[in-house]
Amino acid sequence: MVPGKLKWLASAGLLMLAMPLAAAAQESVQGTSLLGKPMVTTQTRNANVAATETLDRAARDARAAYEANMTVDSATWYGRILFYQGYSKESAAVYDQALKRFPNSGKLLRHRAHRAFSLREFDKSIELGLKAAKLYENQPLEREKPGPDYFPGDPDVVQYYLYYHLGQAYFAKHDFDNAAKWFAKSAESAAFTHDVEARTANGYWEYLSLARAGKLREAQALLDDYDLTLFEVHPKGGSDTYFDGLQLFKGHRAADSFFSDKDSGRAFATADGVAASTAYSLANYYILRGEPEKAKPWLQRSINVDSWGFFARIQAEADWLLLFPGEQP
Repeated sequence: MVPGKLKWLASAGLLMLAMPLAAAAQESVQGTSLLGKPMVTTQTRNANVAATETLDRAARDARAAYEANMTVDSATWYGRILFYQGYSKESAAVYDQALKRFPNSGKLLRHRAHRAFSLREFDKSIELGLKAAKLYENQPLEREKPGPDYFPGDPDVVQYYLYYHLGQAYFAKHDFDNAAKWFAKSAESAAFTHDVEARTANGYWEYLSLARAGKLREAQALLDDYDLTLFEVHPKGGSDTYFDGLQLFKGHRAADSFFSDKDSGRAFATADGVAASTAYSLANYYILRGEPEKAKPWLQRSINVDSWGFFARIQAEADWLLLFPGEQP
């Protein structure tokens, strides 16, 4: 066996020792928030992605496939499963290892950029995301290979999430012009697949990016163009926090009855997720009205959920530092 191969196997072995056992989720400190608080993944964490038993089974299978044969697809899926379990740091390590072998994989780069965002490393997220975006220039849409048949979900469009997460990273840095640019590009990808949930999420963040950049005419035009009904977004029923947020900004929902912390049952829309999202919408409602003090308790509510990985919580932390430096929520 060649020395380079031995070196790779040794580093891969050390990486595997650092991975949590798939069948027994462990409590893990993943880093610190923008406000210096520890980000802890608990043993009982479940983000509604799948039943715990299904998630554990998928994690075991994904790890075995990755260890047996590291490919772009096996690394992508294993890293995703670790992320679903709340292990962003360990997921990032999988992608770092895979990128040594496949440095020009747009799929691996897009997931690694997302992990950097979750871990509050916004500059790194942008750097990796821009590298991936360059690789996808003038390329047709690409879908990720889905997980096993027993695991719920459809294959994602790589470019959609790549551009969406770039928008998130720029938004967290309060570079709203670039955020709007990448959310718009993400929306273009969603248009090809007629994904109304994606259009709703994009519409929400692109509107906020334009409005907070001071481009009020463009923001209002985008808001006026959003004409979907909740039934069109979710024909089987239920709520959608991004849809609700757009209705709040349109003036179709009352601020004093908007907040919710009801678990929707959808992936990542746990009680914490809904609380963080609806509180963040209310915070922006008041920020855009020039009333930061009224936004303050809603930023606090969004920040003080137990789960640390939600986009709304991350953005609320960034906005708190911008609006209330030196204070703790």
